[in-house]
Amino acid sequence: MRDKRDENAWCDTFAVWLAVSLRRSRNPGREDLQTDADHPENRKPKRGIATRRRLLKHACAEFARLGYHSTKVSNIVKASGLSQPTFYLYFASKEAAYEELVSEFRLRLERLTETLLIRDRVEGEALVKSVQNSFLKLLNFLAEDKALTEIGFFQPPGCTQTKATLVNAIASNIAKEQSLGLFRDDIDALHMARCCVGMIDQMARVPADEATPEALALGCAQLLCEGIWLSRHHHAV
Repeated sequence: MRDKRDENAWCDTFAVWLAVSLRRSRNPGREDLQTDADHPENRKPKRGIATRRRLLKHACAEFARLGYHSTKVSNIVKASGLSQPTFYLYFASKEAAYEELVSEFRLRLERLTETLLIRDRVEGEALVKSVQNSFLKLLNFLAEDKALTEIGFFQPPGCTQTKATLVNAIASNIAKEQSLGLFRDDIDALHMARCCVGMIDQMARVPADEATPEALALGCAQLLCEGIWLSRHHHAV
């Protein structure tokens, strides 16, 4: 009788092993078909990502509303509905949250600017249109997230480095475009880039009901490409 029970137990064990093996063969790379409900710890990273984003979103809004120096961690957690211990699980300080926001903003702005390089020789209205498109893309980028633009582009302390980064990126483009013969090369590319950033800074502040981004971008392009003189001929200075 004991031998019969042992035999049945062995058969049951073999059946379980076979079922698991077949299941794994149908799902390579997975040990089983268990879900996150079977392993609650698997859900923690997802919740953590959502909480982190929530904190960054409200930190951005508070920095934009109060300014960097006046914003406290207590302002951020109150706005987010979370606790200070929760905040410090994700960020060492308000400075860390601020730097993450501004650094990501700068990186995206720099990458966008790199795509605005005019790679082919164009002139006349085609050049104006191409430059207008570049200004328009930058203005639209700055309009995407008003709070993030406020802290990353307009407000100190982050604005200085952001604009310096943008100047360098635009100057790099202009220098290459000068070599193509698109722009006169007797003016330093860095000077042109600084003028461009100055125009972008001002145009990005214009209320939406006062002028469209397309009109603002066209004005910048015409000024850069055609100047403000009535005559297009060069004059001795």
